[in-house]
Amino acid sequence: MKIEEVYGKDYVFVDVRSPKEFAEDHIPKALNIPLFSNEERAIIGTLYKQVGKDVAIDKGLEIVGQKLPEMIRKYQQFQGKKICIYCWRGGMRSGSVVGLLQSLKFDVVQLDKGYKDYRRFVRERLESIPISPLVVLYALTGSGKTEMLQQLSNSIDLEGIAQHRGSIFGDVGLKPRTQKMFDSLLLERFYALQKETIVFIEGESRKIGSIMIPLRLWNLMQKAKKVKIICPTEERVERLYKEYCHILDIPLLVQKIQYIQQHLGKQKAQELIQMLETGKVKEVIQVILLDYYDKLYAYTVDSKSYSSEAHSAKELEEFSKHLTL
Repeated sequence: MKIEEVYGKDYVFVDVRSPKEFAEDHIPKALNIPLFSNEERAIIGTLYKQVGKDVAIDKGLEIVGQKLPEMIRKYQQFQGKKICIYCWRGGMRSGSVVGLLQSLKFDVVQLDKGYKDYRRFVRERLESIPISPLVVLYALTGSGKTEMLQQLSNSIDLEGIAQHRGSIFGDVGLKPRTQKMFDSLLLERFYALQKETIVFIEGESRKIGSIMIPLRLWNLMQKAKKVKIICPTEERVERLYKEYCHILDIPLLVQKIQYIQQHLGKQKAQELIQMLETGKVKEVIQVILLDYYDKLYAYTVDSKSYSSEAHSAKELEEFSKHLTL
């Protein structure tokens, strides 16, 4: 089956690639039931290159043979459901699993050309899928725009998809995603929002950590209506403390302060490090907020032309009812 025939449909997607391949990117909500572990795949690949195809296949069959009973048990939970199996390019890995499951009377199909063609599909659809009119939220760091987006059903949380907050401290407590996984999840979100008349999204630079926002979406964001989020400094400090310091990693925070020492000045950076080490975490957050983040981003926020201001998700919902696009 082609990816266009099964994407977004009622299929259980199973990725039989190695855990390492799966972690880099996969079809959203797909399950990983790998034929080979990362180490086993490396062994088979080496045999293929150094000895030959037949020897590599024999080794693969030997490995899989030992796993068959457990693997079949994992698929039993999908009995009665439609299953789509894929590997890297629709070759032997997915083909062998499909053949096995068909012999056991599962309702199963193989994804034509595998993950490789899925990536082609993602790239093309990101350039062509209809995108509802956007409303972009701008705010100083810690103002809660991400929380507001999460409270709105018609929103795209770019930082959440990227698992990065888009600043030097942006990866603290998070595991940033790859560009490919970001693209996959963004496309999935676009599909979910197809019926919305407007979509709220956060104002970002085009780069979030190492992730690049697709140029088409970025251009739409620049032309969209904008709303400024207002929040007192005290609330911003409390929010950042809860978000960044629920698991306090002092060495990591010290490292981050050293990264921005050129902006703060060496003396102030050292003072902040000493304050951290004596437990004055909120005081450190406030200094970084006012002396680094606000100085860095205040001009960008203040230079925009806004359609409205808001303090909460409820106010954004009210704004959207009266919005003329």
